[in-house]
Amino acid sequence: MQQRLNTKAMKIDKAARAAGENNPVGIIAAPENRALRVYWHGPVPDSMRRHLSSRAEDVLVKVLPARYSATALYTAVRKLSASGATSMAVPQPDGSGIAVRWAPGATRHHRTVDGIPVTLARGASPHGSKEVPLEGRCADGASYCREDDNPPYYAGARLSNCTVGWPLRLANNSPALLTAGHCGASGETAYDGGGDMMGGYGNHDVGVDHATIGATGSGRMWDGNWQNSTFTKPIEGWTTPFVGNHLCTSGSRSGALCGFTISHVYTPPGPGPGPFAYASASTPTYGPGQGDSGGPVFSLTGDGTRVIAQGTVTSGSTDAFVPCRGQNWEGRKCSWFFRFDSVDHALNGSFSPIRGARLVTG
Repeated sequence: MQQRLNTKAMKIDKAARAAGENNPVGIIAAPENRALRVYWHGPVPDSMRRHLSSRAEDVLVKVLPARYSATALYTAVRKLSASGATSMAVPQPDGSGIAVRWAPGATRHHRTVDGIPVTLARGASPHGSKEVPLEGRCADGASYCREDDNPPYYAGARLSNCTVGWPLRLANNSPALLTAGHCGASGETAYDGGGDMMGGYGNHDVGVDHATIGATGSGRMWDGNWQNSTFTKPIEGWTTPFVGNHLCTSGSRSGALCGFTISHVYTPPGPGPGPFAYASASTPTYGPGQGDSGGPVFSLTGDGTRVIAQGTVTSGSTDAFVPCRGQNWEGRKCSWFFRFDSVDHALNGSFSPIRGARLVTG
């Protein structure tokens, strides 16, 4: 159901952009709703009615009113972000206002911006992990594993400080691995979990925490725990992330974690910060953390045997810390509320430095 909802949502989004519409304000593709909820500000033009209809072969589409326009919401977000008071400021997916998380020590005085309501996103009391670190590579004696992979690298393998993201072929057909931009500066060399040289960092994206490593990847992803040499899944393809989607992460320190739901997607027009999305666990008990940056954010095919790329782990919220799973060390931070940057933007975004790249599938 999630795949069907996302397919329809991507068609609607593409048609709206082609028509020059500043809509939809938000789309919720939660499979438990068994319908696509499209929030539209103002009257729906005749040119879009066909795309928003529910044909016999399509999923059900419900067009609902958005209280504020996308322009008004993004203007309010920019003002909040410029104030320095927030660590997150994004439009509500139904267009009813702005959701925020306050920066540490910030004065929390904003209830409205330009008359638009500002509400606090769900939070939790901070507490860190104090578990004893686990040591060793390829614990079962295998020649390669998530902790110490060999080329062609699988998504989810360990970097010296982060995690390998999705395998790509750039527009010129050269191989690359997508990861987080903060893992290494342009020109620096990336090393795998065994200390072997992989390739250089490059293609840093302005406003999006993406970069590539000049190394060859395979169309598979490490699944299961962080000490694993046998559990992998083939990569089926990619999708645009939508609010309501259920997904998982596969970090090289935490291992595979599931049970997350996308709560907000931020896709402003033009260059600058975004697009990216936020996801959280249904109960605040676990989440990705330090060392998982750049790693896969994914959903599953209907039979659960293949993965669908959604994005790469970027950062966790400072007011949503939880004890870490997987490999731990004193002071390691993990968060049940986290941000990720979309694969869709990396492959197709107008301002992406690797626009035209394609995902390597298995």
